[in-house]
Order: sequence, then structure tokens, then C-alpha cells
Amino acid sequence: MISINYKSKVEYQAIDIKKLRPHKSYDYLIENRNASLKELLANEERLKDFLNCRNCPVCSRNDYIFLYKKDSLDLVKCNHCMVVYVNPIFDEETYFKIYRSQQYQQIVKGLGEASHDYRKERFGKERMNVIEQYHDENLPKNLLDIGCSTGFLLEEARDRHWNAQGIELNPSAAEFAHNRNLQVFQIPLEEIQFDHKFSVITLYDVLEHLVSPSNIISKVNQLLTPGGKIYIYVPNYNSASRELLGIENAHFIWPTHHLTYFSPKSLKFFLERHGFNVFNWETQGLDMYDWQWYLNDKTDIDTKLLEEHLEQLQFYVNASGHGKNLRMYAEKGK
Repeated sequence: MISINYKSKVEYQAIDIKKLRPHKSYDYLIENRNASLKELLANEERLKDFLNCRNCPVCSRNDYIFLYKKDSLDLVKCNHCMVVYVNPIFDEETYFKIYRSQQYQQIVKGLGEASHDYRKERFGKERMNVIEQYHDENLPKNLLDIGCSTGFLLEEARDRHWNAQGIELNPSAAEFAHNRNLQVFQIPLEEIQFDHKFSVITLYDVLEHLVSPSNIISKVNQLLTPGGKIYIYVPNYNSASRELLGIENAHFIWPTHHLTYFSPKSLKFFLERHGFNVFNWETQGLDMYDWQWYLNDKTDIDTKLLEEHLEQLQFYVNASGHGKNLRMYAEKGK
């Protein structure tokens, strides 16, 4: 059983879309999201030579049903834990190359680097407020942000006197963070030897990209102090945006990059399977904004009424557990 906290009044997200997605950078991402694989994806016979079958990334079983195909790749659903995942997939080295490619670096430059200051002010502060709300004061303030992008969370943590380190495989984003004097490793977690443990480890928009999320969570468990906490954001497969936009137009259904699609129930099962105790979860998202963008861009439907009530509608989507971004917080046993 998984329940969501009741919210008695409307909470506004107060997100400035123009600052978050400056200079049509989100449009650029959508248009170029598969640029480095375009030719290969167009040749399905050749594509088969590059793909490998895998078991369920959550429960390790090999019992699934086919759901649909997108971008020439198959999405399936596990019959045991019900998680949705891409199968078959590329090997791990291919994904490393994708995230280091010039095309992907250009996406990060336009979307992440250009909005770094806004992300620090809006999301860095919000995330650190949550982390400090649940932090055990008996534990040291050691934080590791896996997939830290430009380091906007690390910068906010540093301002609050945390010992904050990050991991980022995208060369452009890592260089941006280094130029702001942030401590960021540009190698996989498994290859780093830390001289201390962490009281907080964050994985914001990371697990969905991994070939084996179980391996990372096991490593995270080893690096956490007893009583330490993890903070996870992943796309929510149960989101309103998937229902409103459909599979083809829901941008988070991105099988070349997003390999696993969690729901609140499957993510909780995954974390408990690895020895964590989930103590809170919620959803947030821009489902209504993305729907409005789609209607304006692809149809002749008048969205004036929708625009007037975006925040209120998004609140109800979030409060019901159907926002596009699933947030889940868990603790390692003491």
C-alpha cells in the first residue's frame, strides 16, 4: 500500500518557464533529442545488431509483455513488479558516448547552463530546504549529488556550509561546474574511491538513464551512513502528460535516453528491495504547461481558458500523484 499526503489548500509551483527554458532551448531538445542516433534508428535491421536484451531492472525477472514501440525501440512492462522499461537496449558504453556527444552537450548548454542561476535560486533552494528539513543533526553535512549537471544544487549546498560533491558525465556541464569552483567528478560512481561516507545522496533525474539502476542503488547504500537519506526524482510513468499528450508526444517517453519508467508503487518497491525505508513522496510537474505548448504548437485549439487556470489545474494533478516528476525520499536503516 502506498499513500500520498493530503493537501488542504492549493500550492503554486511559481516556475518561470521562460527562465527555466530560455531561448526556445526546450524546443531544441525535442527537435534534436535523438540526433546522435538518427541514422541508426532509421535502419531497424542494422539497429538489431546493437541491441541487447535485459531482465527487468527492478526485480530482475524475465517475464514481460510488449506495450509499444517508439523511436524504433520497444517498451515492455514487467508482469511481476509492473515497471515499464526499454528492452532490448544498447550497451553501457553506447550510452556513455551519447551523454558525452557534442549534440547532447549542446542541449545541456542551451537548457542547463543558460538557466543555471535561475535553477540555483528556484530549485537549488527548494531541494536544500527539503534536505535540511529531514536531516539528522547528529550526522555530518556530507552530500553527494549524482548527475549534478551544472552543479546548481552543489552551489546552494556550499552556500549553506555543506561538504558537497557531485558526479557529472557530460563534459560541458562538468566544465561549467568546475569553473564555479565546485567539486565534480567526471567518471562513473563505481570508479570513485571516497574517503568518507555521506549523510545525503541525491539522484535527480538519474535512475531512468541507467542500464542497471540496481547497481547504482546498491553502491549508494554502501556510501550512506546509517540513518542517511536519499532523494530521488524520476519521470512519473503515471503522469497526466502521458495521458493528455499520448505516447508519441509525451517528451519524457524518450527510449534512447530514458530506459526505465517508474510509478510511485514500482519505485517504492525498488527502494525497499534494496533496504531503504521510504518516508515521503509526492509529484510535481509541468504537465499542464506542456499540454498547452502542444495544443498551441500542433493544433488550432484555443488555450486561453487553460492558460488562465494552469497553476490550479497543475496543483490538482500533482496532489493526486499524477505530476510528471515523481519525488521519493528514503532512509537507510540505522
